[in-house]
Amino acid sequence: MNINFYTHNHLLFQGNPKPNYYQMVPDLKDYINAGRMKESDIKGVAGKGGLSVIFDLGDDEVLKCSLENPLEFRKHNSSFDITFLSSVEKFGKTYFVKEAKADTKNVTQKDCKAVIAQLYKEGFEPSIDLDQYKLRQIGIYKGKSYLLDTRAALPQPDKFSRYVYNFCNINKRVFFPNKVSDLDFSIKHVDETPRANLTFRQGIAKMWEVAKTNLKYGKKPFSLRNSIALLFMK
Repeated sequence: MNINFYTHNHLLFQGNPKPNYYQMVPDLKDYINAGRMKESDIKGVAGKGGLSVIFDLGDDEVLKCSLENPLEFRKHNSSFDITFLSSVEKFGKTYFVKEAKADTKNVTQKDCKAVIAQLYKEGFEPSIDLDQYKLRQIGIYKGKSYLLDTRAALPQPDKFSRYVYNFCNINKRVFFPNKVSDLDFSIKHVDETPRANLTFRQGIAKMWEVAKTNLKYGKKPFSLRNSIALLFMK
């Protein structure tokens, strides 16, 4: 089983009303020793994920600790990202950032749609870990809905590349089952790498591969109608 923040949390919460914060996030000690905060500032655990732990600091503030850099692929965007109250700092293997504490209990699908619409307006697109039903990614702060995971909004590739990716998605008619090589009960990591810009040659190769695979298995190579319709998509 892969060891990550989630498995630490799962083990520590069993019969333990006060988790050992340093076991949950080993690099927390260095963060505290650097004078960024005191252990007594931590009021509890506000949330957790496979690669992150969010500590409640009280006074409408939380500390996000993650094994992934929240700003690896882009800058913070105040129009839809939850407010950062500190810079992102790395200690050991962990990235730390203080954020505004959002209300996550009263989020609706409407809030989720509003955030997604805003990030598209700003030239970004949702990662595979964000859609209108992923309410856990959204929080409400000062009456406005925000994205809690900055990695869930990614820079869009150029228009040609978007066309190629969409062409492949709508025309893929042959699917192969995943092979399970071993049992893994930990949370699966979600790849939130932005979709790359493709050269013309790479794009044509991708589309041809889809059409060729469809033909190989006796399927129609692609839908001309849908492929033309994609040209008019933003």
